[in-house]
Amino acid sequence: MKRIKELILPIYIIINILYLTIGSYCFATLKWSQYNLAQGLWIIAGLNILICLAIMIKKLIKMEKFRFKIIDLFILLIIIFSIISWIFAINQKAALVGSVGRWEGLLVIIYYFTILFLSSFVKKEHKNIIVYAILVSGMIQVFYSLCQVLSIFDVATVYHDQKPWASGFTYNPMFFATYMIICLGLSIGLYFDSEKLIKKILFILCSLCFTIGLFISNTLSCFIGLIFIFIIVLIYSIKNKYFCKLIIITILLISTSITMHLLNATTMFNDFITMQNESKEIVSGNAQKYYGSGRVFIWTETMKIVPKYLTHGAGIDNFLYAFGNKPLQKNRIIYDKAHNEYLQILITEGLFCLISYLLLYIFIVVKGFKNNFKNKQIFLLLPIIGYLVQAFFNISVIVVAPIFYICLGLLVDRK
Repeated sequence: MKRIKELILPIYIIINILYLTIGSYCFATLKWSQYNLAQGLWIIAGLNILICLAIMIKKLIKMEKFRFKIIDLFILLIIIFSIISWIFAINQKAALVGSVGRWEGLLVIIYYFTILFLSSFVKKEHKNIIVYAILVSGMIQVFYSLCQVLSIFDVATVYHDQKPWASGFTYNPMFFATYMIICLGLSIGLYFDSEKLIKKILFILCSLCFTIGLFISNTLSCFIGLIFIFIIVLIYSIKNKYFCKLIIITILLISTSITMHLLNATTMFNDFITMQNESKEIVSGNAQKYYGSGRVFIWTETMKIVPKYLTHGAGIDNFLYAFGNKPLQKNRIIYDKAHNEYLQILITEGLFCLISYLLLYIFIVVKGFKNNFKNKQIFLLLPIIGYLVQAFFNISVIVVAPIFYICLGLLVDRK
């Protein structure tokens, strides 16, 4: 009976993953709008709050002391500052439910941090079950994305410049790549943490599939995330003398990337060279607004209005309204996100909220480094590193971000 009770929370989180996978598929095939997906998250957020309260009440009834961790304080602060941002928002409705097409308002933020809080209570022996559910969802999306780029099985596909996009269920290659970097971090980590041969083979094959998924997405920000993941793996391998595993994963990544390049299945290498050239120009003081696929333009224009919204922000998901009567626009493209998650939080939710986010990430990651390197387990650390790096160039979306917050919660050690 006790074991069954302990499985309730992991099963509940897996149901969340299942909902996100099915909901994303319905969104990709236009059976649902993203608004319908968000509505489900609002309901689940309310249920999450009740479960969080139930956990704390249960401990009080059992006369157990509920030990608040420092991360609980940061979660509470983020929610408080988010509520303040909603109250003073330019468009309060958008701040509550999210802007049209994004739907990442206060209600969804509450969902993110309640699912993080709940995930942090999952026992160590049950964390793998949740990770496997994420990997299965990722594998399904890799297969779906290959069908998209190969134009087989008549799957729903988005076209750009008359070419099919590898977007999985996310409707956009950037978001699909973010999902891939999370899954790739998990599979590489599980490969290093596995002792049985069958598991090693399974996770190396998973890593191969997710690497292919990442490269066909042609998203450079997540490729940079992969570089940082590899740096952590390199340090971890040297520290624990996992040289054979390091050689195998290095060969896998290099051979796959070269093969994809030779087959013209990815533009990642050309994009990387372009980024290097642009970076040199920026360092030399010759930055152009079109650098970084227009990100330099977005960032420079956004930084100009940061002082105006420094304390409480323009309002959650109010980037569209932060520039006055006219939204930020360039060449008929209207920008509703800062294309940098940290800058997005700063301009929409304010400096204090951003600091709370950063401190939350820092405390969890630093503690994760200590625990995971000590216990020789890094499978939960790698996806967090990959996501946080790519977040400098990407945006948060409701079809992927919940998976990140679940992984972030699993990285927490409540003991």
